[in-house]
Amino acid sequence: MEISYPHPRACVVAVHGEHDRGTAETMETLLRDVLAANDLVVLDVGGADFIDSSFLRNLLVVDQSAREQEKEFRLQMGTAPIVRRALEVSGILDRLTVVDNRDDALAP
Repeated sequence: MEISYPHPRACVVAVHGEHDRGTAETMETLLRDVLAANDLVVLDVGGADFIDSSFLRNLLVVDQSAREQEKEFRLQMGTAPIVRRALEVSGILDRLTVVDNRDDALAP
């Protein structure tokens, strides 16, 4: 996982590898913390090889928190087919702000 701050009050969290129950609590805490400190949080799943329902749940929880705080949470795609399929089948892509590249993710 890599965390960067490309603009003031903007954070990008790029995930790599597999994300399941074993990483869910750490991921939820991290996303909540960066959301608390920033107006825009981008989660880049381009390096993810696998995600499960606990990861999907975290996306929904953080997105809801962002909306309640009038902040932005965006999902940056460009990912492994199995990850994309999990996101499509779950219906999450219809509920989140989804972008294909970093420029779009950071656009006002």
